[in-house]
Amino acid sequence: MVSRRSNLPTTGEVSVTELKSYNYIKSFFELPKLSPEDEKLPFFKRFQKLREIKSKDGTGATNTKILMRGVMLFQAPTMLYAFLWHIVPFFFSDYGPWAEYYMRVLCCYICINGLANWLCVILYDPAYRKSKDNPFLQVGGYDQPPDQFVPMIEQSSANGNGHCVYDMSNKEALPWEYCKDCEMYIPPRCHHCNICKRCILKRDHHCYMVGNCIGFKNQRYFAVLAFYAMVTGLVGGYFTFKYIQLVVWPQLDSWAYLFFPVAIWKSLFGAIPGFHVLLLVHLPLEFFFGFIGFVYVTSQLTVISSGKTLHELAKKVPVKSTLSVNKHFRSVFGDFWALNFLFPMTLIFRQSDDGLHWDGIKIDHNGNEKKNYGDYENKTV
Repeated sequence: MVSRRSNLPTTGEVSVTELKSYNYIKSFFELPKLSPEDEKLPFFKRFQKLREIKSKDGTGATNTKILMRGVMLFQAPTMLYAFLWHIVPFFFSDYGPWAEYYMRVLCCYICINGLANWLCVILYDPAYRKSKDNPFLQVGGYDQPPDQFVPMIEQSSANGNGHCVYDMSNKEALPWEYCKDCEMYIPPRCHHCNICKRCILKRDHHCYMVGNCIGFKNQRYFAVLAFYAMVTGLVGGYFTFKYIQLVVWPQLDSWAYLFFPVAIWKSLFGAIPGFHVLLLVHLPLEFFFGFIGFVYVTSQLTVISSGKTLHELAKKVPVKSTLSVNKHFRSVFGDFWALNFLFPMTLIFRQSDDGLHWDGIKIDHNGNEKKNYGDYENKTV
């Protein structure tokens, strides 16, 4: 007999390709395994262990980032389409063409502002990096003893004019710390993120919704993004709900069609118009983003007004501020800080701080938190 060679790939080639795809999909749902000792811990302790293992792996954070950014890229244009061509005409056409026109302009304005701040949160890198043009001292962990470094750091500035002197002789001044992961000294309030694998200037938290850390350079955009997410989600969700109640619901044969998986399945057979399915998908997403936006905007305004960060509150870092609330907001948003909620004001009003100097922020020796700032561990998630 004459054997015929198959045109199909070899078993090894198929298994490698399929294995990569399988592992990638499985990483979205698979939890890391705990040791037998950790399995005996209480539920919340086990959850914390799983979170620590997952953060060091980084796969879960990457998958979440891809998922949330994909949802954002789907939600923003489709929601704008739904409002401009269907929801706004339905609710505001009776008030005249100008009312409908201005509502459409308002929808575009909110969408553009939200997307602009979302992009700024992602594109403005909050990290403190080791580079040749970095004017501040960065040496190995054992090249220079910390006691020689902490009292005073003197280095030429980026443009070579003058010197930048950090006087640490004051016992209340915030000290520089050494990051073993990045192998460099980092300024006060700068902390290492195990997910981003970088040190973040004035680290607030790692946001899984946008896929990167929130720090000194992008906190102003994140707070505004949270505000627009709250407005878009809650107000947009209300109008979407009313439109579904008045227009979509009378055309449905069963209440089960309100669940978007069922609606998607029925739309494949022409039982439900595709636009109605889109609204049923939008509705839970809008209220979800609205709730998340409300939580974030309230927390951000609270910590900004106090001069602290979510990271410092969560880790009980012993710092206190002697500045006014207005100066706290100027440190994040720049002068005329309220205008940032109307349009990004980066090029017009710069932040009053630089992320390295923290005048008015001191160690709190009298608080109920940790007494020694140096005892605080800068390796965090």
